[in-house]
Amino acid sequence: MTSLPFNSNSHLRLGVEIEIQLIDPATGDLKPVGLQVLDSLRGAPFSERIKAELFQSMLEIDTPICETAHDVSASLDSSMALVREHAARFEANVMMSGTHPFADYSERLLTPHSRYYQLVDRNRWIARRLQIFGLHVHLGMRDGDHAIAMNNALCHYLPFVLALSASSPYWHGEDTGLASSRITFFEAIPTGGHPYLLASWREFEDLIERLTVSKSITSLKDLWWDIRPNTEFGTIEVRIADCPPTLQETESLVAFIHALAVFIDEELSKGLQFAPPPEWVLRENKWRASRHGVQCDLIRDARGTSIPFADLWQDLRTALKPVTARFGYEKYFLNLDEVLQRGPSYLRQRHAYDGQLLSVVQHLTEEGRTNRPQWPPNHSG
Repeated sequence: MTSLPFNSNSHLRLGVEIEIQLIDPATGDLKPVGLQVLDSLRGAPFSERIKAELFQSMLEIDTPICETAHDVSASLDSSMALVREHAARFEANVMMSGTHPFADYSERLLTPHSRYYQLVDRNRWIARRLQIFGLHVHLGMRDGDHAIAMNNALCHYLPFVLALSASSPYWHGEDTGLASSRITFFEAIPTGGHPYLLASWREFEDLIERLTVSKSITSLKDLWWDIRPNTEFGTIEVRIADCPPTLQETESLVAFIHALAVFIDEELSKGLQFAPPPEWVLRENKWRASRHGVQCDLIRDARGTSIPFADLWQDLRTALKPVTARFGYEKYFLNLDEVLQRGPSYLRQRHAYDGQLLSVVQHLTEEGRTNRPQWPPNHSG
């Protein structure tokens, strides 16, 4: 069996990627000026943190390796200000959400890159539909076995991340009825969606060898899992989140994921095992979070006991309090409490809808510009 080297990383350090949309302010549609913005950015401070993506109407902003969510916040704030400045030179606004409410995916211009050409050639219509936008959080791992243990343990909690980030109720001009429609797109890819639960790094190496020999994948980037090991960076990458409309929400979710990872790692070091629930529970909870967001009931055990999301969130908040205090993350968790109480983006978007989806685009653009959620009056999630 071929060995798959894992580049050991500093323990639980963070790296974050967000996928953003470039918007025509006149029409509210996606605007394919990403390559022009990148050319304009060349040589500017932090410009290496901004990259092309699958379609020319989107860009990726990433951070350097960060110790805490506070560092992530400083990096994203600086990079976002730079992107907004240069996008404005091409009469484009910046918007964030899991999907664009009405853009036609068939009209998107592919970024000229061999990987993107290969992706579309292999997956055709499925790849063309990937006009979607996520938040990805990397966590540094000691070695491959540590990555597998943490990957398995975090599967318990992915529905919390999905529900709190859910910002893709509209797609292609329709209300999907879902809190997060974006996350369903990966389920159509054979190597996408819910990850395989593996016992060891050796088992992961064996899986990758078989997928490669069978030509199911050409690289680990072809694993479109909700959470996956990344051998190049020496991390696990939490990929399930929709991109929230504000950096405030993004940075708060990063703090939550980091605190959760620290808590799990410390429990594992004490000998506690986080055996994932049965496959049917993991899949059902993911569906419930995708469909109902924070208004769902999650299954707590193999017997099928269902508990309201808000109650489980409070239990988790209590468990994470020591870690939250240690890292000074209280403000981030208060932000998430407010999101839960007053409404995540999927609820805010539906409230902003006035019969025209342009109103939803304007709402999302304004939330991003002010970096503050615009909640419905007197609404509780």
